[in-house]
Amino acid sequence: MKRVAVGLGLVWILVSAVAYGQERRVYEGVVDLKRKTIGTLILLDHSGGALQGWIRLDKFVPIDGGSVLANGVEFRAAGNRYEIDERRGRITYSGPDGEGSRFIKRLEHFTGKFFELAEARSFDGWNIAKIEVSGRLRDFRVGRPALWKHSEAPFETFDRVEELLGKEIAVWVAEADTRTGRVVAVEEPPGMNIPLKAPKKPKEKEEEKK
Repeated sequence: MKRVAVGLGLVWILVSAVAYGQERRVYEGVVDLKRKTIGTLILLDHSGGALQGWIRLDKFVPIDGGSVLANGVEFRAAGNRYEIDERRGRITYSGPDGEGSRFIKRLEHFTGKFFELAEARSFDGWNIAKIEVSGRLRDFRVGRPALWKHSEAPFETFDRVEELLGKEIAVWVAEADTRTGRVVAVEEPPGMNIPLKAPKKPKEKEEEKK
């Protein structure tokens, strides 16, 4: 009976993790800003029923509401309207920043324990984050991903990934295959409130004069 209860508990945890990943979405693509083409990152959450999140233009700006569609999402931000069609891999937009239809890609969501960060050994400059996903170590390429904060604007870049070592983390990955991928965004782990700048190290005490 105890084994059954433990088994059911594990199933519930796994189902909850999958549902959480489905309620949150991250997209990487291209849009216009002041009628110039830029790369963008879109972080969306509809776990509370209403669509919330952020889109990176010149900086991350909040979305002003939207909805989940059969093949994607639609939302408004900074006076513009955006619609993502995941099946076609396109984002269509219109507003004061311009209009068009550009490439967009929904990223894959992985969760697991962050075991090791190996420094880059080649000219590509990528460090390797070893994360255990479903009992298997995956080697993800990581540079300066965005940090999706709990209750404030995301950090556009986060270069202190080593602060997350040993923790259960959630990452959003592009170009994912069975063993690797490129980390584009990291979610702030529960219970943490990571500052934008690293805390200053305490000054070493001066040696006492003899």
